[in-house]
Amino acid sequence: MALTLCCLFLAAPSGAETSKIPIPSLLLCEKNKNTVAHVVHNKVDWSYELDGPLKDVQPQPDGTMLVTGGTKQVSLVRRYWKSFLVIWDWDKLDTGVVESAVAADWDTNGHPALILAADSKNPRLFLAEARTHEVKIRWEYKLSSAPRTVHLCPDSGNFLVILKNSEVEEIDYQNDKEVWSLGKNDGFKDIRDTVRDPWARTYVADAVKGSITCLDPHKKSVWETHLPFAPGAFQEMALSLFRKNNKRLLLASVHFAGGSRKTGNVVYLLNTETGKVLDWSDRLEKGFYPDFFKATLNEAFYYQKQ
Repeated sequence: MALTLCCLFLAAPSGAETSKIPIPSLLLCEKNKNTVAHVVHNKVDWSYELDGPLKDVQPQPDGTMLVTGGTKQVSLVRRYWKSFLVIWDWDKLDTGVVESAVAADWDTNGHPALILAADSKNPRLFLAEARTHEVKIRWEYKLSSAPRTVHLCPDSGNFLVILKNSEVEEIDYQNDKEVWSLGKNDGFKDIRDTVRDPWARTYVADAVKGSITCLDPHKKSVWETHLPFAPGAFQEMALSLFRKNNKRLLLASVHFAGGSRKTGNVVYLLNTETGKVLDWSDRLEKGFYPDFFKATLNEAFYYQKQ
């Protein structure tokens, strides 16, 4: 199962591990624009603008990106130099509002074959075929609340959905039931994102606590890291797992409100084994990051045990 998976680095936090791993190129979902911006070597290399609110972006193994938002709802987009080609889209989906979409299966060439989507209009998860003019839904599951975002669980093959009421549910789609949950009863205040790794560890971003917490399969805390250099209250948080130079890494992007400036945007790189902050950045070469609600890697990683 695949998991999708800039900078001028500032001084590393006191006690942080020494890292030779720079933050890779990023896809930024801009907060005040309907634009996906690609950041590489501290610069915005290109941007892709939607015709309506941008909600999510996921890079794919074949070099495309799965974009959620705009009038097309969900679309697969390929970049050609300075232009973009929409390979397929879900503009005919008139029964829901997709908040987040990820590829759940791929063909032998790395092209998305099945798409997992989270619908907030009729709170549900559903699986639908890719590359079709009509949206062919093959499975759906009713949710207890409107979803915020959805991920795949590489340890179990299940679906992990973060709800807007700050609860998290793991759904066993083969048996149509919830098999694991997380929320305020577990001590969390405002869960904005949650991802799972192949070793069944779960990483939780809590906006009220301003922290990333790693949990074992029994929901026992392995480590908790309070993110440093917060320029204001935590408002948006997003997580991405990947591996580099045999190290298991976590990318955490945060949008802050308030502080010395009106807003702040920071990308952190953490070691998933220890929770230590390896590096962080809040700027481009000629200024600060544009306001974003999510930053993710511009490369799809098949995050597997071996």
